[in-house]
Parts: sequence; structure tokens; C-alpha cells
Amino acid sequence: MKRLETRLGTVLRALPGILPWLGTHLVGGLGTLLRLGTGLGAVPRPRTLLVGRLPAPLNAMLRLRTRLETQLEMRLNAPLPNWLGTRPAANSRLTALLGVVLLLMLIVQVASALFFALLSFNVSLPPGPIFDTVRPVHFFVGLLLLPVVALKLVSTGWKFAMYYLKRPAYKRAGAPSLAGRLVGPLMAASITVLFFSGIEMWSFRNQFIAYWTQIHVLAAIAFVTALMAHLVLNGRRAHREAAEDLAPKGGEDLVPGRLTRRGVVAGGIVAGLVLAVSGANWPSPMLSWLYDRKVGPGPLDFPVMDYEGGGQTVDLTIWRLRVTGTVRRRIELDYQHLLALPSEEHEYPINCVTGWSATRRWRGVPVATLLRLARAVPDFGHVLVRSTSGYHWDHHRQDVLLAGAMLVTHVDGVPLNRGHGFPTRLLIPGQQGQSNIKWVDALEVGRGPAEFYVAPNLVPRSQPVTGPFLPRDPAGTG
Repeated sequence: MKRLETRLGTVLRALPGILPWLGTHLVGGLGTLLRLGTGLGAVPRPRTLLVGRLPAPLNAMLRLRTRLETQLEMRLNAPLPNWLGTRPAANSRLTALLGVVLLLMLIVQVASALFFALLSFNVSLPPGPIFDTVRPVHFFVGLLLLPVVALKLVSTGWKFAMYYLKRPAYKRAGAPSLAGRLVGPLMAASITVLFFSGIEMWSFRNQFIAYWTQIHVLAAIAFVTALMAHLVLNGRRAHREAAEDLAPKGGEDLVPGRLTRRGVVAGGIVAGLVLAVSGANWPSPMLSWLYDRKVGPGPLDFPVMDYEGGGQTVDLTIWRLRVTGTVRRRIELDYQHLLALPSEEHEYPINCVTGWSATRRWRGVPVATLLRLARAVPDFGHVLVRSTSGYHWDHHRQDVLLAGAMLVTHVDGVPLNRGHGFPTRLLIPGQQGQSNIKWVDALEVGRGPAEFYVAPNLVPRSQPVTGPFLPRDPAGTG
């Protein structure tokens, strides 16, 4: 016992001298291990230290650190393997191949995104089921892009990292241009935000977050701007390098790893196809196991989306449907009077912007019939349709006069339920779901063009699509 106390006292008296040394070398050792694990960074040559008076365990730690630093230095000075994309020439070829593949996909995606933007901004488009076609394409290509974009970010990020970590081969290849150093990070940041916000909107659970729409639109604008600048700076060079890698002049492959690079690009495309088929709900909903908002066989067995100011419970004793504005006869109908009007049945799909689609047989009163009853002025240009929640959408004249544009009361012979817009909802074939208002209580007819919804899609803290809600109808409670 006395011997243990003596040794403990010796250790305690030595601590003031040992702790500073131990702290310094522990931090240095952790840094060495980190650099060894990542294979990056430069390590100075080991220093010669006087350790004769240090305890044996500390001497062992120092020797271990010296060996690690020596091995790391040898590893960092060894030449990189010239395959795939680790050397500058191979990395440039891989980046060019990925860029060309991405460009072809992005042309389709940007075109569909432009169409979505025009719809969201309420621009008048030719009537027809364009949205029914563009929407699934946009989702499919968006998911297809994800693995290829990830590979492109890794390839480009490797080049930047190797240059700024002063790897000799990359230093000899030269610094990225100033424009490239500005455009590259902007492209990477904007496309990351773009995809993250898109995935969030694709996967939300009936609780739409307004900011994600605006973030998605702003990120898309920033990305397209950066993409155009990137094409001006690097388009020709990338095309030339990709062509040389796919078909070397004289059949000689001057940059080894061509087949491996092709395999990586093909693998990214295949992974994207699997992801797209699994999540885009197209071409077959049966294959979309990642997509959980399924459409069932029942008349009302399709997803309920509370996008329009929250779900409403309508009190029929005070609810009235009003047609006002530039009309010669204001009308006000209760539910029974609405059901007594001449009705029509049409079969067509309702398509949600989040990806699902449900084809049903809809029965209701055509909007054109209500406008005739109210004797709308011949030169009216738009009809604002509002919900009891205060949500609204201003529809163009040609849209509300389409065959099949009606205030629906029944689906496959069954009355609407609360979640799907009872007592009546608007449906216009080929229109996005967010403009097909549920719990309708008013049609307001007006002259001139419909409202243009640019600011609500771009300005933070404003309700997407239509800006601030209109006053709520007391007949509806959320």
C-alpha cells in the first residue's frame, strides 16, 4: 500500500510538466489520424524530440505518431492512380461526360419547369391536357437526375479540393478560372436547394409549407442563370472532351479508364431510372413503391390534399353559392337549388401537383350554365372562384367555358365528402389541382385578364399562388 502511495505521489508531482506536452501531442496525433484516414492534406516531417525522461507509455505514443506521420507522408507523395477521375485528365473527362448527359436531361426538365412556372403564375395557356403530360415527366426526370447530379458534384468537388489542397498534379494543371470559381459554387448550392425543396414538396403529408414553393422557384431561377453562364464558359470544352472519350481519334485511348468512366455514368443513369420508376408514380403506379399516396378503387378513395387554407366543414344551413361581379343578375343558391340545376357527367383524371392522379366520373353543374343564369356580360375575361376558407383562384375565360368545367357535387354517383370539398368543388380538365378550388362558395365575374400570380410565388412570407386569403365564409370552419 505504501509503495502505491509513493508511485501515485510521483505521478501527481509530474503532472504539471506532462499535461502540456500530452495535450499538444494528442491534438497533433488526432490531426495525423484524420489526415491519414482521408488521404488529404500535407504533413510536416517528423521532428526529433528529447523523450528520455518521459514515461514509457508516452514514449510509445510518440513512436506511434512518428510512424503514422512517415507513412502518411509516403502516401501523399505517391502518384495518384490514373483511372476514373483521380488524375486531372481523367477527372476532366468524367466531369465532361456527366455534364453532357446532365445537359440532355436538364433540357427536358427546364422545359417542364417553365410550363409549371407559367401555370403557377396563372399565364393563359392553350386549352387541353398539357398538364396531364408534363407533370409526370417533370417528376420522372427530376428523380432520374438525382444520382447523376450527385456524381457530377463529387467529380467537380474532387477537382476543386485537390487543387486547393495543393496536390502537385492539380497544381500543374492550373487554377480554375475566376468565373468558374464563382459560377461553380452557385450551381452546386442552387441545385442542392432545388432538389431538396422538390423532394420535400413531393413527400409532404397534407401539410403544405408555403415557403418551399417560393424556395423551389427562386432556386430554379438561380440554377438556370448559373447553368447558362456555365455553358458559356465550359460548353465547348466539355463537348470536345466527351466526344474524345466516347470516340478517341485513331482509336487510341490517351486517358486510361475510359470503360470505367462509362460504367460510372451508366450506373448513375440506371440508378436514376430505378429511383424514377419507384417514386414518380409513372409510367405505372404499381411500380412506384416509394410513393405512398395511392389511389384506391372506391369513388372517394384518392388522397385528400388540404392545400387550400385547411380542411373545411361547411354548415349547409347558412352556406350559399353566389355568382356576382359583372353580371346582370346576381344569383344565390343553396345546396338543394344547386342540385336541382341541369347537370352533366364527364370522365377525366384529377392530377395533383405532388404526383398522384385519379380518373373518376364527375357529376355537377357546368360553370357555363351558372354564368348564363347570372347573365354574365358577353365580354367578361375571368372568373375568380373562392373557397369558404378564403383561398381563391382567378380563372381565364376560356378555361371556365371548357367542356367538363363544372362545380362537382358527385363522384362516380356518390356525393362529395368533407375532405374532397363538400358541398361542391371546381373541376376543370387539364388544370393543376391547386387551382381546382374545394368548398366553393362564390364565383366573381370580371372584365379584363385574370390576375397574374408572380409575386406570391417569389416573395417570402406570402401565401403561394394567390397571396393573402380572402375573408373566410362563416359557413365554413377549419
